[in-house]
Amino acid sequence: MTPTGNSVAIPVVGNPDHGGHRPAVEVQCGRPIPAYDTVARMGVVDEALRRIDGVEMHAPRADFALRSVISRVHDVALVDFLSCAWKDGTHPGDDVELLFADTFCHPGLHAPGTPPKRADQAGAFGQYCFDTITGVGPDTYRAAVGSVSSALTAADFVLHGAKLAVAVSRPPGHHVSTDAFGGGCYLNNAAITAQWLRDQGVDKVSIVDIDFHHGNGTQAIFYERDDVSYASLHGHPDRSYPYFTGYAEETGSGRGRGATLNLPFGAGIEGPEYIQLVEQALTAVADHDPGVVLVSLGFDTYRGDPAGDALIDTDDYVLIGRAFAQLSRPVLAILEGGYSVDDLGANVGAWVGAAAGHQTLG
Repeated sequence: MTPTGNSVAIPVVGNPDHGGHRPAVEVQCGRPIPAYDTVARMGVVDEALRRIDGVEMHAPRADFALRSVISRVHDVALVDFLSCAWKDGTHPGDDVELLFADTFCHPGLHAPGTPPKRADQAGAFGQYCFDTITGVGPDTYRAAVGSVSSALTAADFVLHGAKLAVAVSRPPGHHVSTDAFGGGCYLNNAAITAQWLRDQGVDKVSIVDIDFHHGNGTQAIFYERDDVSYASLHGHPDRSYPYFTGYAEETGSGRGRGATLNLPFGAGIEGPEYIQLVEQALTAVADHDPGVVLVSLGFDTYRGDPAGDALIDTDDYVLIGRAFAQLSRPVLAILEGGYSVDDLGANVGAWVGAAAGHQTLG
């Protein structure tokens, strides 16, 4: 959509390769259930964004997501594993659509001096993946690299003056640490992009994660750094995936002490209380004084979303988006979760429209 009148251009970058990643199931508590992260999610998001005045749709630039860029955040061994997991893990005649980890590299299993698995060795899947949710299919890695490309392309628009840019990244990424993936994520789009922005000369970056689930991977990557701050609002880890991270006491260490802010919330949180937490996170962002604010933009906080228990409404996303608009800093939004497909488009449109300064959708 071409900007009209006095509207400000909002670059939106999709991932044409996302459709190659189409998991039918994920395994939770030993039970296969329909996968949350469906291809259909992106169709409704695309349709909603095209209705916003000022939106310009762009394809990602493949030359951005080079392995050298990805490896600024992720161990080469993890990237090597993902790139060859399907090829090395399947055999002619196999009747499988996805590969899952079944034996995990638990600390209690380690023998002294045991060398790490090579990507092509038996058991490597459980060395690099930490759950049974995250299957790898024949085109999963290509989709994950395309997701990184969309985020980096959107970031480049911000570097060149866009006040708001949106990466419609799928698959999501915030659960991936330096050397482990899971949670339906394969490469950490937000972390790779934050590091790329730093490498391009942005002095400081702040990441605000408003997905329902704690971004354990993003936190781990920057936990000992003060140039990239991380603030997360998420379901309390006593009841919410990924269960082991995201407590309020986790505030960073070393040089990064105080640069991590976790705001876990109780079941059934509604808009007014949630927005108070958003304001608390954005106060921390202002104190950090970043050159770019990066939003891990999840919508599984919506009431009725199958992956969460929050009670946020579409109108609340307008207020949340407006709060980011008031930061007076460039904002780069990278899509994470949100699995209520019937409502996802309206929710994304509400946040983006408000973050762009619109009172209502154009």
